[in-house]
Order: sequence, then structure tokens, then C-alpha cells
Amino acid sequence: MKRFLTALTLSAAVLASPVLAQEAAKPAANPAAQAEAQSTLQTANAMINYGRSKKDALAMIAGVQMMVAVAQGTTIEAGGQPMDLGKVLDEAVALAGDDQLVIAKAESLRDEAETKTRGACYWEYWCDWYGYCEYWYVCY
Repeated sequence: MKRFLTALTLSAAVLASPVLAQEAAKPAANPAAQAEAQSTLQTANAMINYGRSKKDALAMIAGVQMMVAVAQGTTIEAGGQPMDLGKVLDEAVALAGDDQLVIAKAESLRDEAETKTRGACYWEYWCDWYGYCEYWYVCY
């Protein structure tokens, strides 16, 4: 009887291990998609900086729209603090003056820009000692 129970236990463990291994191994993110998202975030950051320097509200709004599209519900962080995309939209509205189309576009993005939450993975803006900065996709 002991041999039968031992054999039964061993066979159950052997048959269950591939199922448990498949559940434990989560699919890795697609490297090509991550590289595309990283370049999109860098371009969006450049557009926001361009909009600030040239007082161009549309460039800032386009940068926020690109960041919202890439973030997919998670935060974009710089220095451990989430980027306040709503604040960027406020700057763009202030630069727009009385242009109602630009203000309407900024307001249509506001809900998406302000409802980002930190998930298990998020985008971090990271700079090294030499001043080279880039976005890293960080998971914890």
C-alpha cells in the first residue's frame, strides 16, 4: 500500500509540474514593441521640451498624446516621481491663449493623462553620470 501511495504521489507531482511551470513562466514583453515605445517616449519628451522652448502649445499637446498612447494605463516616471501630464496640459492651455481648438484638444486628453496609475511595470526616465538620458521599462 505504501508503494502504491508513493507511486501515485510521484506521478501526480510529475504530471502537475509542467502545468505549474507554464503558470510561473510569464511571457516576456516583446523587445521590438518595447524599443518602439521607448523611442516614442523619447520623441514625445523632445516634443514637450520643444513646445516649452518655442512656446508651441500644439507640440506639447502632441507629446502628451504620444505619452498617453504608449503608457497604456501606467505611469511615466522621472526620478521616482510620476510625470504630471496634466501640468503639461495646463502649460499648453496657458500658451494657447484664446485658441479654442487647442484648448479643446488639451481638455479631451486631460482625463487620459491624469488617470495613470503605477502598475507592475512602468516607464522610468533615467540619466547616467555622463548626462545620457533614456526611458527604461521597469518591472518589479
